[in-house]
Amino acid sequence: MENDHHLAPMLSAIERIKSDLNEYHPKVLLLFGSLARRLSGDPGDHFPNDVDLLVVTNNTPFMLMQRDYGCAVELHSFPVARIVGIARSLRYDSRPVALSKLYSRVLAREHAIDVIAAAMMLGPAYGKFGIEQIEINGIIDTRDYSIHRVLMGGGWWERLCRYAAERRGPLMRFTDKMVRNYEFEE
Repeated sequence: MENDHHLAPMLSAIERIKSDLNEYHPKVLLLFGSLARRLSGDPGDHFPNDVDLLVVTNNTPFMLMQRDYGCAVELHSFPVARIVGIARSLRYDSRPVALSKLYSRVLAREHAIDVIAAAMMLGPAYGKFGIEQIEINGIIDTRDYSIHRVLMGGGWWERLCRYAAERRGPLMRFTDKMVRNYEFEE
């Protein structure tokens, strides 16, 4: 399936983006969305029409966000503090507080990237946390938003996901601060 000639321009774009991102010192680069699902074996209800990427770096790649890679690319950039903040919220905040933080950003930014990032961190069980499927034009989208591919920074991403998934709750936040186990070790 990865050799499908329709995917070739997208896969080529990913390789060029990975190369171009090196100078921005990313912690992680993630492929998500319909292309990630297709590459994982889920054909989905439509053929991928773009490359959805999330890069975590403190050096926002503004120039790359405008570059033409021969196909549609949606490159989201998070500073390290933002993605670690989402992980910390998933770990320590009460579920209603964590969910309200995630969904308030959807309203403010008119994009569900924070919710998608949380789903990727938690994996297929993100629904158990309370993250609901995203609605598109009032219709529930049944696609699995946890499916992604780590293109760069796999070790860092794996540690962040473990940190986020280990629910400590609000009461353990204080204890963890006392024993210096609160911060995510980069």
